[in-house]
Amino acid sequence: MISVYIVDDHKILAQALLDFLNTNPLIECVGMEHSGEKALEKIPPLKPDVVLMDIGMPGMNGVECCKELLKIDDQLKVVGLSTHLEISVVKSLFKAGAKGYVSKAADLREIPVAIEKVSQGERYIGEIIRQEFMAEMGGEHTGREKPKGYIPNLTQREKEVLELIAEECTTEEIGKKLFISVNTVQTHRKNLISKFGVRNSVGLVLKALELELL
Repeated sequence: MISVYIVDDHKILAQALLDFLNTNPLIECVGMEHSGEKALEKIPPLKPDVVLMDIGMPGMNGVECCKELLKIDDQLKVVGLSTHLEISVVKSLFKAGAKGYVSKAADLREIPVAIEKVSQGERYIGEIIRQEFMAEMGGEHTGREKPKGYIPNLTQREKEVLELIAEECTTEEIGKKLFISVNTVQTHRKNLISKFGVRNSVGLVLKALELELL
């Protein structure tokens, strides 16, 4: 049984989510709160396996609450819920220590999947978020798709380029920071995309986040 705590300032949505999850025999909702400040008081003593956290709450937002909760209990697994699809939001959440991110527009059936994945120690990025980024960027895969869980072997320079791509640096900015030419940066970017089996830089960052390489 996976114990879950829900934090969302939208009371009707939070109650609906709790009712839905309680129909799953593998999940037990052990509590619900509507602000980050109160969640910070209520969650640590309960030690739930997974926290479903609304990112856009007023006051202490979900990213801040996640960070503070993990200072108290670094074994806690947090899944962010949000209407925001910006990659910067996804990155800030994972940087705070969360293990999953699901759009509020997703099919409810995706949430138990995310809960199960993160409870097993995996990272989870929702399908709608992936589709949105891929549709926005367009393009085709430049390499063969890699097996699930595959972690590419990266050179030190490729790791440096990957980190700067994740920081949304341009090709020119990366070249200046690493003292390499634009052509060299483009070659590293192309090699990274091929190694990860993705179609563009956005897919590269998402995959790297999922594999905990960022």
